[in-house]
Amino acid sequence: MLDVEKKQQVLAQFSAYLDSVPDELVETIETENPKIDLYRLFTELAALKSEVKIESRQVKTAIDEFQGLTDLLQKNNEQLNAELIQRRQQQVEHKNKIEKPLLMALLDLHDRIEAGISQAETYQPGWFARRDADTIQHIQSLHDGMDISLRRLDVLLERYDIKPIITIGKTLDPHTMQVGGTLQQADKSEGVVLMETRKGYMREEQLMRLAEVTVNKVNVTVT
Repeated sequence: MLDVEKKQQVLAQFSAYLDSVPDELVETIETENPKIDLYRLFTELAALKSEVKIESRQVKTAIDEFQGLTDLLQKNNEQLNAELIQRRQQQVEHKNKIEKPLLMALLDLHDRIEAGISQAETYQPGWFARRDADTIQHIQSLHDGMDISLRRLDVLLERYDIKPIITIGKTLDPHTMQVGGTLQQADKSEGVVLMETRKGYMREEQLMRLAEVTVNKVNVTVT
């Protein structure tokens, strides 16, 4: 334990320290650490709760407004996409409307050239023509010229995505084929395409021309 003299010295030093503390520091400490009673505490909590409610309503309002803006943007985006699709479709239809007459004329020309090649291949010259080498050479030249023209025409049609409809051996499709005649073959099923009178063509998913075909007609025996 400290004796009386030591206690007096310590108290004197502590008193001297307190006397040396500036008044401004004392006032700051008292201001930053005011005495808080229960009434003031509950008052502050009530005010804080009210502020939280107000801020919550403001946040909810902001979220609702943002959601409304998002819905509006989505609706406008869907409407814009629909308009773009419609515009593209209109452009395709307008393009097809302009191109179709020319393409149909090319298909008719294709038929004529094919018919000419077929006639040249099945041509049987008479006795005098067979003895005339120039006539034979002339017919062969016509055949070769038409064959070249037909291949070039096929390339041109392919550039426009026009392809022939496959019919031989297929069952009659009324959406792409029309019946031009019937035959009877017992080893074939009813409605199977046996011959093709005129080729049909598709352009992508659009029908350009119906194929004219001959289909199998099986006899039905009534007893």
